[in-house]
Amino acid sequence: MKDLGHGANVDIMAETFNKNTKDIIDFSSNINPKVVSNLEEYILEGLSKCKSYPDINYTQLRKNIGNYININPGYIIPGNGATEIIYLLMKNIKKRLAILNPTFSEYERGAKLNNLEIINFMLNKDDEFSVNLKEIEGNIDSFDSLFICNPNNPNGKVKNIEELLKIIIKNDKLLIVDETFMEFVHEEENYSLIKYVEKYKNIFIIKAVTKFFGMPGLRLGYGVTSNKKLIDGIYKHKEPWTVNSFADTLSNYIFEDEEYIKSSKEYYLEERSYMLNELKKLKKLHVYDTDTNFILIRLRDLKAEELKLKLFKESNILIRNASNFIGLDENYIRIAIKSHEENQLILKELNKLLGE
Repeated sequence: MKDLGHGANVDIMAETFNKNTKDIIDFSSNINPKVVSNLEEYILEGLSKCKSYPDINYTQLRKNIGNYININPGYIIPGNGATEIIYLLMKNIKKRLAILNPTFSEYERGAKLNNLEIINFMLNKDDEFSVNLKEIEGNIDSFDSLFICNPNNPNGKVKNIEELLKIIIKNDKLLIVDETFMEFVHEEENYSLIKYVEKYKNIFIIKAVTKFFGMPGLRLGYGVTSNKKLIDGIYKHKEPWTVNSFADTLSNYIFEDEEYIKSSKEYYLEERSYMLNELKKLKKLHVYDTDTNFILIRLRDLKAEELKLKLFKESNILIRNASNFIGLDENYIRIAIKSHEENQLILKELNKLLGE
């Protein structure tokens, strides 16, 4: 099996170093540690529906998502995680795709598998990974679609990209925005482009349910666009029944769990501040600001893989070596923001290894 270079490789690491997976604290995977209330009850309801096929049109699921993000359900394409939507989209866009790097590797992989021409633009890592609008506008004729992750993975910083949207609309290109981590952002409504989807057909937004709701194994994501040609093309290629009855059933409840949503947002607002403040005390780290549930760090005197192995062998902590992101080198790591107790533990271990 090919290593695709993501986090959450707990099983491989545990087997390699003869450890029990239950003992590993996984900071390489960016998942909300909070658990949805009554989750077991919803799972059992989903189990009871396993003897029947899910609704092939996912009518109720799309309605539930539509109510959650306040948009026409007809503009929503559910999938087996956001990754399925990414790969389906790649089959239905024009040949020249620009990608803003460093970012999630599956955009490039999906594009290559569909023989798309890739044009790489670089975010400015010396300026909090800012977007060079002049460069994009100056090269506007070199691409048909532009892919941006907002907030971006691996650095977690959200951007107001309305000026970028104006450039795309003016030149009749397609803007693809991965908003997988948008729900972790404080006042997300100021940054999400969902509010422009019905007005402009030049937008395709990708979202994931299972990051914010802490269930990545459930595999539920969706695309949002008012571009009928894209919608029809995706459904032409989409396999039937890719969303299982568990995910379909959970959609009836989790989007209405206002207490879970509120408490999660409040938790991350406070815990982000705590983690950033504590990490910035370590002089051997350059810590990038974040608006999400993970933090990008550049090590000043140590290689990422070296620190990763030290933490894993000595403390059962797994972090993400971020050196394989385009534009980053062997000194970059990424860590998730987990429960306060787990965060205290990694801070203690980092101080032990890197403190002065």
